[in-house]
Amino acid sequence: MKIKALTYCLLICATYCATMAHAQKGNSYLRKGNKAYEDKNYQEAADDYQKALSDKSAAVKGKFNLGDAYYKQKQYQQAIDAYKEALSLTKDKTLTSHAYHNIGNSWMQQKKYEDGVKAYENSLLDNPKDDDTRYNLAYAQSKIEQQKKQQQQQQQKQNQQQQQKQQDQQKKQQDKQDQQKQQEQQQQQQQNEVSKEDAKRILDAMNNDEKNLQNQLQKKKPTGKMNIEKNW
Repeated sequence: MKIKALTYCLLICATYCATMAHAQKGNSYLRKGNKAYEDKNYQEAADDYQKALSDKSAAVKGKFNLGDAYYKQKQYQQAIDAYKEALSLTKDKTLTSHAYHNIGNSWMQQKKYEDGVKAYENSLLDNPKDDDTRYNLAYAQSKIEQQKKQQQQQQQKQNQQQQQKQQDQQKKQQDKQDQQKQQEQQQQQQQNEVSKEDAKRILDAMNNDEKNLQNQLQKKKPTGKMNIEKNW
């Protein structure tokens, strides 16, 4: 994403230089900041832009350039705040278009795509012919669609995981019930086997008693002779 940065700010500085002779101190810090920015010394540039803010006449340019310096240091929220302060100090459409463009970039770096879309749309209101902003707007909109698809896929995955979890719980519960049922059947079978053994022992005991009785009867079998006389 292309940031609307230093080139525009230098033009502003040159345009106003003749009519802002009373703001030499502020402009001096702006120039120092721009030089540090060109040399990629972004923290030094930010310090110079901060100093330039002491001069009200340099406040707009100072805030805008400060936003650029923050952006280069990946301090995106601070950059947004600086750009917004610059917006509150000017109605120049070229500057506001650039500021909104850079605000959009700062939101995009934080993956806040919807905020980025709004910022790019505001930029195009002030400069409808800016192709860079049009490109960035289309890119932001595509990221929103991509994000929605990812969220849908994530939701589907979560639903599938939840469904699988429920199925696993149901299977676990069913296995527990089947195991309990099997244990009950085994216990019943053992009880039945014990009952059969008891019945067999009883039957064997009865058979033994019957055999013993028959043996005793056989021992006491009559001889065939009858006593017809009794002794008194």
